[in-house]
Amino acid sequence: MAIARDEGEGFPVVLLHGFPGGAADWNAVADRLVSDYRVIVPDLLGFGASDRPTGFAELWADAQAEALLATLESRSVERFALVGQDFGGPVAVTLMTRARQRVTHLVLTATNVRTDAPVGFPLSMVRWPFIGNLVEPLFFSGLALRGMAIVGSKTRSARPSRNDPGEVRSIRTIFATVLRDLPVHYRAVEAMLGEIAVPTLVAWGDRDPFFAVELGKRTAASIQGARFEVYEGAGHFTPVERPEDLAAGFRSLVAD
Repeated sequence: MAIARDEGEGFPVVLLHGFPGGAADWNAVADRLVSDYRVIVPDLLGFGASDRPTGFAELWADAQAEALLATLESRSVERFALVGQDFGGPVAVTLMTRARQRVTHLVLTATNVRTDAPVGFPLSMVRWPFIGNLVEPLFFSGLALRGMAIVGSKTRSARPSRNDPGEVRSIRTIFATVLRDLPVHYRAVEAMLGEIAVPTLVAWGDRDPFFAVELGKRTAASIQGARFEVYEGAGHFTPVERPEDLAAGFRSLVAD
């Protein structure tokens, strides 16, 4: 797994991106942390300079977690904090089960780690027999993902980075496969929530059109002692919309 950014000399914090978007979405948060922490921002598999496998199993959270852990070990990163947005959330939770004694703090923001997250229309059409295969290329095209970035960003000047065609293929493989059977793919991730025993912050935009605040509250309630924060006026892409809040939330979590 490639690392897009590795700067600073303090305690390591690993920032995991979601989609649409990529590692660059964490730049504003990283800029606010790098004076006191070693900030590590990877390109998840299928994105940026990382390998671009085509199969779902090679792109799903388990493979991402294993690849990230190996990369951190190669850089002599022993203990670290984890921050995951969107798809970075299930990757972070999965990684925790493989490195329980190494993860010190966890932040989850604008993410799904549950089997029962609502899937609204029209994305739910992907589950329909025959119709699903027809609409999938439309729903997960580059144009559709740019539209998703616009809809999800409630701060007009703050949008996630655009995805190249290879990344669009990765997103389609992950997103469409997961939507077809959330309980199967998220069962293990959800089960891990009750095992998290590190200080945790769950942060949410109150205008997130994809994952409602209620989903964030239930996620926080599933993790022992987790804090829950709501960012008023923020949408789905919290690292670019509210970098100052996320950075401050992380600092507060670590300081306690």
